[in-house]
Amino acid sequence: MKTSKFIYQYGLLTGLVNIIYGVMQFMLGTHYENDVVSQIVGAVILIGGIVLGQLAFRKENNGLVSFKQCLRIGVGIGLVTALISLVYYFHLTNIVDPDFNLKALEIGYATTIESNPEIASQMTQQQFIDASIPFMWFAYPAIIMVTLFFSLMFSLCTGILIKRSE
Repeated sequence: MKTSKFIYQYGLLTGLVNIIYGVMQFMLGTHYENDVVSQIVGAVILIGGIVLGQLAFRKENNGLVSFKQCLRIGVGIGLVTALISLVYYFHLTNIVDPDFNLKALEIGYATTIESNPEIASQMTQQQFIDASIPFMWFAYPAIIMVTLFFSLMFSLCTGILIKRSE
C-alpha cells in the first residue's frame, strides 16, 4: 500500500492545525514571542499529525506497518507541514504584518540586553537590527530544516512503538 495518500492527507491536516494555531497567536498578539509554550504546542501538533498518519496507515494496511514506512510517513508529513508553514510565514511577514521582522528583532534585542547588559555598550538597537536584517531570509530554509529534523526524530520514536509486522 502506498504511503503518499497518508502523507498528503495528514500533512495537510497538520499544516492546517499549525496555521490555525498561528492565526490564534496573531489574534492574541503573541506571534512575536518564541516562548517555550509555543514551541511545545508546535511539537505536540507535529507529533499528533505524525502519529495519527502512522496509525491510519497501519489500520488501512490490515494492522501492519514497517519501521521504514513509519519513517517515510512521519518525514513526509513533516515536509508537507513545513511547506504549508512556509506559505503562512511568507504571508504573515510580507502581507499581513510587514513589520514582523523589525518587531521581532526589536524584541530580540531587548531580550539580549536583558540577559547580557554589557552588549548595550557595544551595539545600539539600530545597529543590531541593521546587522540582522540581511539574515532574515534564513528563516525560510530554517523552517524546513528544523521541521524535517524533528519529524525524523519523532518518527524514529513513534515508529519503534507503532511498527507491527507479521
